Amino acid sequence: MIIKILLIIIIAYALGCIPLPSLICSRLPVKDDQAPAAYTYPQVLKRHGWLGVGLVLAGDLIRALVIILLGGLLLKAYPGIGRRTALLFGIVGQTLPITNAMRARHGLVFPALLLLWTDWRLFLIALIVFLAVYIATKRISVSTLAAAVCFIIFSLVLGTWLWGVKLILAVLAAAALV
Repeated sequence: MIIKILLIIIIAYALGCIPLPSLICSRLPVKDDQAPAAYTYPQVLKRHGWLGVGLVLAGDLIRALVIILLGGLLLKAYPGIGRRTALLFGIVGQTLPITNAMRARHGLVFPALLLLWTDWRLFLIALIVFLAVYIATKRISVSTLAAAVCFIIFSLVLGTWLWGVKLILAVLAAAALV
């Protein structure tokens, strides 16, 4: 079982390290030559438009789902643990990729999926807060910070504070959003 968990960690981290935004955007037409290279959603929007954002989001979502499915398949005895471990190390790979000399990148899809998996009601509240703050400020960094703080506060208020592994995963997902 330990070997399977290590295999899940390695595969999930490796898949998380794949620089999907740069791979996808290198094939798209450039809308604004003056915009920086597209690595975050605002940069993709500025450089390639909404088509680029949609393709990068779809790529991130497909990658996350593949990682989740592989985690469950590799650890058939405990598929929930395998999926959560895979998703967690997918977040680590996306946030601190070895392909980028361990320089931090921001991830949005992986942590959001982990929050959704943890408690869908709190995820919806965090999503509403994220969208409201983004519409008001047009800044994703402020929006993700507000969503992460809101997730933790509402989990205390609603009495659904998570125990054990779920608590650790929820806090790590909220931290990765920031």
